[in-house]
Amino acid sequence: MRIPKKMIWILALAGLLAASIGTSGEELRTITAPEAIRLAIQNDSGLRLANLNLTLARLRLEAARNAAFLPSISLSIAPPELTGSGLSQAIGAALAASLPLPWGQGSLKASVGLSYSTATSEFAIPTWQLSLSDLLDLANPADSLSSIHASERAVASAERSLDETEKELIVLTLQAYRDLLAKAKQAEQRQQSVARLHAELGQVQQLAAQGYKGVQDVNEAKLLSLDAQVQAENSAATYAWDLEAFCRETLGISENCELAPLDLSLNAILTAAHELLLVEVPDSAVTGAAAVISAQQGVGDAEAVLREARGDILPTLSVDAKINASEWKVGVGVSLSLFAPSRSVDTRIADASLALAKERLDSAQEIVRNQILDLRASLLASIRSGESLTLETEKWQLEGQVMTARHDAGTLSDSDWATFLEEKDGFTLDAAGRAASLLAAYLNYRSALGMEIQWEEWL
Repeated sequence: MRIPKKMIWILALAGLLAASIGTSGEELRTITAPEAIRLAIQNDSGLRLANLNLTLARLRLEAARNAAFLPSISLSIAPPELTGSGLSQAIGAALAASLPLPWGQGSLKASVGLSYSTATSEFAIPTWQLSLSDLLDLANPADSLSSIHASERAVASAERSLDETEKELIVLTLQAYRDLLAKAKQAEQRQQSVARLHAELGQVQQLAAQGYKGVQDVNEAKLLSLDAQVQAENSAATYAWDLEAFCRETLGISENCELAPLDLSLNAILTAAHELLLVEVPDSAVTGAAAVISAQQGVGDAEAVLREARGDILPTLSVDAKINASEWKVGVGVSLSLFAPSRSVDTRIADASLALAKERLDSAQEIVRNQILDLRASLLASIRSGESLTLETEKWQLEGQVMTARHDAGTLSDSDWATFLEEKDGFTLDAAGRAASLLAAYLNYRSALGMEIQWEEWL
């Protein structure tokens, strides 16, 4: 039997590649699914950015709390002054502290002064003073705490973003791992098809030499064999490129690697998936979604603007109090805006903005509910697909026996036989990935419900 020249070149090239790898001494690194997920978590730039954003948000919250609740203390020293008649004979020092007030825009201050005379070697009577000053807007009395509240919301948002980013990365890595295993299996199937069709070509050529087959039969067999070779080469090249890109970009490794098969228990995942479907969707799954929280914050901001617009007519109070060793005084001021030409319009604008913010909140809640329902439907579809796998496998096995018998008896054409084998290979690929697809749908739905996905228990 004559081997085609193209096959000879392919075998020669494969031999050279194998020899080069063998001489370099480089071995393939086997990557398991749990290891791939951990490497992806370590390597993902988006996750690192989310971690840094959370760290920065926490530092800003700490700074805001320190500025609002801790006093600032200062010490000033006045050494003797140099004048035309020489050095003065007094040394002064002052210790001052200032504490922000939790309401309005003001502070409580205290200071102590001390003076020492070098001429008499005596300390002067210490001076002291307490003072309080505040500007209180009755429309927004807790204005000084607004920066703390904003920082707290920023921390909560950064924590949610980090959690969502990590969960999404885990599921995407698992899905990419599953897809690569499917491509490897497909490349293997197509290589087996090449060997099978090449053997069939040899049989047709032998029959043609004996006069039982014609030139047309030989050409058709060659065409099928060449087409299978092209598909096998493309499939192998695509898998190699995608695997290299996955290891380099997602996992952050440059060495040659291969993926270990997934060892998943379909029945165990089916049981857990059915139990998860019994869980009612909690309100927190909707209210805790990032889009809903952002819309809720928009409503809060719009309500604050409306309160400020309506409270523009309220007076602003100012307080200035001071006491020291020699005197004390208390001053109170009231400022009232009697007329503002845009006050009515500003109130209506704020009212309309609040209505718009509430509508956006309703829309965000509806979108999140639909997304959760879509993920539940996807899980249901994956459950049905997993539960039907046994019957489908039995059906394909029986159909394989029937089609093989027909092909051996000569009642099934070569093209129909090839079509059947291709469809059967497609089912084998789909069946091999159903457990991983079910697991991905299960983890996605757990994440949508606000649960920990606990992927380590399954891999």
